[in-house]
Amino acid sequence: MRSPGLSALGGLVLGLFLASPVAALDASAMRGHAFARENCACCHAVESRGASPMHEAPPFRTLAKRFPVDDLADVLVEGVERRHPAMPEFRLDPGDAADLTAYLKALVP
Repeated sequence: MRSPGLSALGGLVLGLFLASPVAALDASAMRGHAFARENCACCHAVESRGASPMHEAPPFRTLAKRFPVDDLADVLVEGVERRHPAMPEFRLDPGDAADLTAYLKALVP
C-alpha cells in the first residue's frame, strides 16, 4: 500500500516540473538551454528571469528585442565578433546555432 504522503509529494514534484519553463521546451530548445547554461551563463542571464552575472552582458530573454532571432542562427555560424573586451569571439556549428536560437525563441513571451 502506498503512503498518502508519498503520493502527494510525487504530485507536487510533477506539478513543479510541468510548471517550469524548461518542461515546455522542445528537444532543440532544451539542447539550446543546456548549451547556454554551459557556455554563456557565466556572463549572461540565460533563464527566463534574473540578472546577468556580468552587468554588460544582456540577459538572453532580451535578445529578441535587440536582434531578429530568426537571423541569429546565421550570425552564430558565421561568427560573433567581440562586442566588449570580455566577450569572446566564437563560431558555432549549425546544430548548436539552431538549438540556441530555438531556446532564445522559447524565452520570448
